[in-house]
Amino acid sequence: MRRNALGKFFSRAQVSRLEPTIRDLAQRLCDKIMVVGEGAPFDLTTAFSLFTTDVISGYCLGENLGLIAQKGWQPNFREQLYAQLKLMYLFRFVPFFKQARVAMAKITRRISTDMETLFNALIVDMPDYVAKAQADKDNGLDNSTTVFGSLLESDLPPPEKSVQRMTGEGVSLFAAGTETVSWALTVITYHLLNQPALLSKLTAEVHQAIGDDHNVGAEPGQVPSWAALEKRTYLHAVIHEGLRLSYGVASRTSRIATGEDLLYHGEWTPKGSMTSRKVEYVIPRGYAVGMSSAITHHDESVFPDSYSFVPERWLNEKGQHRKQLDRALLAFSKGSRSCIGI
Repeated sequence: MRRNALGKFFSRAQVSRLEPTIRDLAQRLCDKIMVVGEGAPFDLTTAFSLFTTDVISGYCLGENLGLIAQKGWQPNFREQLYAQLKLMYLFRFVPFFKQARVAMAKITRRISTDMETLFNALIVDMPDYVAKAQADKDNGLDNSTTVFGSLLESDLPPPEKSVQRMTGEGVSLFAAGTETVSWALTVITYHLLNQPALLSKLTAEVHQAIGDDHNVGAEPGQVPSWAALEKRTYLHAVIHEGLRLSYGVASRTSRIATGEDLLYHGEWTPKGSMTSRKVEYVIPRGYAVGMSSAITHHDESVFPDSYSFVPERWLNEKGQHRKQLDRALLAFSKGSRSCIGI
């Protein structure tokens, strides 16, 4: 129900309207790296995190947090968010820890600027943004351009529009829209810098996209539009390979068959052996079956030399995208629980 309401906001047409904002923030980040990053080494993942946080906060709330605009790389809440996410598996088994997490955040915010930024953004400011969206709706203002505004104007039942429920949705979007993207960008950047030949090949293709944009009236030197970039097969392959090696959410994704037993047939090759064995298991109904994208993305039968960054594996002999590999890419999960917008 909530997925349908949010899915509309992350449709291709809706997200394409965000292109000017993303382009502007990307340029601001590049300018910041050229100025601030010139004097000393810096953490590239943190830099990308400022960018992704500003993008998703502006999209959700109507105004971004302004992290790129600050003088340096601090404050940010990447490490603090990681620290919170590392505890998630405990919350599954000890729900009380959820409340303890908030209590600890209230304490640590007083001794850490970064934690205070995280706490204010997710615990203090988020409900205020929800309340503002509700006030705008009550006053007849059009706020359908933000996620909160869109949800409030949807046909969801009132309990699904409560401040607490909407705040939780906002926190989930922040967590999903910041670190997964910034880490994927970091992985791609690292491998391209580590393999100059790949970077040169990608650069040449992007330059070609710039030329194509000029043919349709773009300004000289302007960053290519997404419409021009998405036609570039090698760029497509680089992004897919980056997603494969950054994993998305690498924790297990569990499913439960409630109405039937599952019969599993397969083959298994013991470590150190050259011979595979046939295996068969019966998984009783009601039992959770979990898997991780990290395991699938390193299946050597699908992705040979899986720990290497090889964009060419996503292209066939004609240089076109190998769609059959998409079924093994789980960075956005699959099925009814896949990331919205996919």
